[in-house]
Amino acid sequence: MAIFQACTAGIKNGLARCRNEKGKCSNHHTVSVWAPAPRPDVILLKANVNEKWEVRLRSAGVATHLRSFERAQQLETQHVERAKALGRDAYSARDERDHGDMPEAADSGCPVFGKSGLADLAVSVEGLVKELFAAGFVLSAAHLLKRYHKPPVRLVMEFSKPQNKAALANFPWTTVKQLLAATFNQVDVWANDRDPRTGHVVHTVNCGKRQDGAPQHQLHFADGDWDAEPVATAAPVPALAQ
Repeated sequence: MAIFQACTAGIKNGLARCRNEKGKCSNHHTVSVWAPAPRPDVILLKANVNEKWEVRLRSAGVATHLRSFERAQQLETQHVERAKALGRDAYSARDERDHGDMPEAADSGCPVFGKSGLADLAVSVEGLVKELFAAGFVLSAAHLLKRYHKPPVRLVMEFSKPQNKAALANFPWTTVKQLLAATFNQVDVWANDRDPRTGHVVHTVNCGKRQDGAPQHQLHFADGDWDAEPVATAAPVPALAQ
């Protein structure tokens, strides 16, 4: 199946990434003559965790941040305002599964793989951390995000360029690598607009529906353009002649 991927051109003088389909965008049909989408300064890698993993991560020293309903409403208002500044509808870029009366359903950014994201594709993000390190990022913060109004709990890992934040010490990599070694049947990547307060561009990778089994696709950073590459299936070993 073809995977939707957003156009890699930048809009509004490099404030955000174009939401149209890559290679078919009528506004940026010749991408080489347009400025590329802004490069990320911060990557947020988020993975949903069940109660068992929440306990394991807390026991390993990962702190829990509680987000109130009121704070979620404030964030939604900010996203609506930023979307308006970009000429976007804050509620048009999410799939129906995200709609409802709960806050945090508004977005100003670009869903890199469309409204449905990478759904039912058994995606591996196991190698993504190494790619981010190779690209010059460091793990600068990590916590468990808990919202009583919007379960499940999420592990949030923040990767930043060293000039922005220092590397986080004493992180339980052994435990987290076990969590990320599984595949995810729902992965959404958001290329957000440049934050007017910090000047940083934040990209977010949301991983849900964790499961065992071999991956069918591998998520790649691709210098901030992102790519979901099919995992090659090894050819069967021929039987030895009798």
